[in-house]
Amino acid sequence: MSLQKQKIVASAMKFFAERGYAATSIQDIANDCGIAKGSVYKFFASKEDLFIEVYKRLLQSMHEEAERIKADPSLTTKERFMRETWNQFLYFAELKTSIQQFYELPINPDSSFTKFSVQMRAELLVYYEACIIRAYGPAIEPNKWDMVALYVGILKEYMVVTAMLGGNDVDYEHMAAFVVDRMDEMAAGILRSVPEPILNLEMMTRYDGMNGEPLLAQESVEDVLARVLVAIQELQVPNARKTELHEAATLLGEETEAEPPRPVLIRALISLLQTQNELESVVRRLEKRLASAELLTVHRK
Repeated sequence: MSLQKQKIVASAMKFFAERGYAATSIQDIANDCGIAKGSVYKFFASKEDLFIEVYKRLLQSMHEEAERIKADPSLTTKERFMRETWNQFLYFAELKTSIQQFYELPINPDSSFTKFSVQMRAELLVYYEACIIRAYGPAIEPNKWDMVALYVGILKEYMVVTAMLGGNDVDYEHMAAFVVDRMDEMAAGILRSVPEPILNLEMMTRYDGMNGEPLLAQESVEDVLARVLVAIQELQVPNARKTELHEAATLLGEETEAEPPRPVLIRALISLLQTQNELESVVRRLEKRLASAELLTVHRK
């Protein structure tokens, strides 16, 4: 990303946090960056697109921290779930008025923000599903979506209340520990009584999708590969490194279309791309798409 674009996004993040989406204008952001209003539109077609970019950055930061938590071998299962929950609260507190801002946007089913919010919600639901399975093991599988619904409901209510109060003097670490303790109690009850599930994958797919599209099916492998190539182009790294990463992504695209594809080579190219920290989030998304397309598995005849 260019320095000017970074400056615009940072300014937008500050103004959206201080004033809210509706009260912030493109002119405010341009003045803060010391550039002409038209210069902002060179990077973002609208204020809505700029708002989406801010949320993408926050979501990426949240996922990057979640990966660090998941990879920490010193944490117990409960400590990991508590840290993941704490990370959720901190992510939404990053923009103190984030909850209200969602409701300030015009409701238009064809808008860029609506499509983005559907994708973001799908990614978060799949992330929460993974958190629940990690925390309570495969025995919770039949009721995992019920547990996700309970978890999301608790998180959302606390987020709304703290956002309305401005997020001041909130002990998010204590809040996360309290929430996880309550989740433990509910999980213990479910595992003890094994109730008939209320929610299942088919219901969650209909809830989360647009026109019946399943969870995380909004993007194809080709879509995410295109995102990777764009992200590489925006990297502030030496040209030799950028060329190396671009060649790896291009070769990866060719290999996914090969008959048959070679999973070992695909995994090696994914690993190479993951060595660039700025690409971690989008490459992780690509890895999930490749896994769902069964391109990371050797099929033996």
